[in-house]
Amino acid sequence: MNDKTKFNIKSVCEILDVWIPLKIQYSNVPGVNICIAHNGNPIYLKSFGYQNLKKKIELNKNSLFRIASHSKMFTSVGIMQLQEKGKLKIDDKVNKYLDWVKGENKVSNNKNITIRQLMSHQSGMFRDGKTHHWSNHKFPNNLKNTISEESIIFENGSTFKYSNHAYALLGAIIEKVSNQKYDDYMYESIINPLNLSSTYPDLPDEVPDDLGFGYERVIPGKLNREIFDHSKTYAYASATGFISNSADIAKFLSSLCLDTEYSVINRESKKEMIKSHGFTDRKNGKIGYGLGVDIETIDNDIIVGHGGGYPGFITRSRTSINDNLQVIVFTNTNSILASELNDSIFEIIYNTKSNLFEGSNLKKDYNGIYRSRWGDMAIVSIGSKLVSFSAESKNPLYDWSIHNKFNIDTFVNTDKLGYGSPGEKLTFNKSSDQKIESVTTSSGIMNKIK
Repeated sequence: MNDKTKFNIKSVCEILDVWIPLKIQYSNVPGVNICIAHNGNPIYLKSFGYQNLKKKIELNKNSLFRIASHSKMFTSVGIMQLQEKGKLKIDDKVNKYLDWVKGENKVSNNKNITIRQLMSHQSGMFRDGKTHHWSNHKFPNNLKNTISEESIIFENGSTFKYSNHAYALLGAIIEKVSNQKYDDYMYESIINPLNLSSTYPDLPDEVPDDLGFGYERVIPGKLNREIFDHSKTYAYASATGFISNSADIAKFLSSLCLDTEYSVINRESKKEMIKSHGFTDRKNGKIGYGLGVDIETIDNDIIVGHGGGYPGFITRSRTSINDNLQVIVFTNTNSILASELNDSIFEIIYNTKSNLFEGSNLKKDYNGIYRSRWGDMAIVSIGSKLVSFSAESKNPLYDWSIHNKFNIDTFVNTDKLGYGSPGEKLTFNKSSDQKIESVTTSSGIMNKIK
């Protein structure tokens, strides 16, 4: 990891400390857990907000979340292990192992679907079957009667079509080939070898203490947010069952990097997983999908990982392959914040021009949230400069103004143009005990609230 990346990681940690406590309130998110790790070892691991709103129980760094489609990464690793052992080939037809995968219509024939196509969402089958489990929490126990001509939407191999049902079938293949239950295989072959002590393939019979509530999104006109019941996912565990904390997921993602010391699959399997098998509809096609991971390139580094959506939980976790740098963001409501924050953190780390901030480091006394009738502004010291941005920002990197030091407690806005205050000053005002209590801007005084 180069010096620029190290500097930018330190900077983003400073930004998060100031920004996130208010950002989650603007986003109506009860709580968020953020982990930035290198080689699977946390550099920054903090929670903000609440695990239980009514009782005001705060999230902690070990809090557990339903991480949903992160399960697909674990399932894909399991399939690659079985290929390494010679027990299957990912280009085999699924019907070879699950003879009940059949049925055809004028579009396609289920007997032609391969394991690789299930893994890369190229099977063409329906997304979630017909059991409506996302609404009634009644996930299927058995998949045998779910596959027919009605499950075919597109011809296999013709397009990317996300399918939880496809990954449920992969779990059934793991059980068939390994002669083990899916969760037993996951524990024995992945979770225990990687020492993921807070990870579960599905909801255990005894709900872990660190697993908090999942909250309904804020609905206009509705006063109280529903708290969703936890439920087992049964045959869908391989698609959406996993529960974990961010530190464990950092370790797991690190194990997917090509040169990591600890892994449960070989380098060739990892190369196959992180190779794009098709483009998605995310970021105008800039996000590809491999085998159980989505793929993006930032600053010439391959970034892979997955998001997860479960009633009351949205999560997003990714690792850079070259730098072995992990960013994990977990939230306990249905909100886009997890994805936005994950994107923002990676973009600040890889796209900030660190040379702009060279010089003697400023003290942190200026850091905080400043409020006026017009809004809330975050101010953070980065190296020799200050940055300011709205506390409601989606990504500070694209919104901030950079301020050069002019004299003691006064800084000048370096913006070249815009609707803000290019060339104008920020002057910090202190109380009698020399603590900063406000800042005078071109628009007036903003009081420090945090």
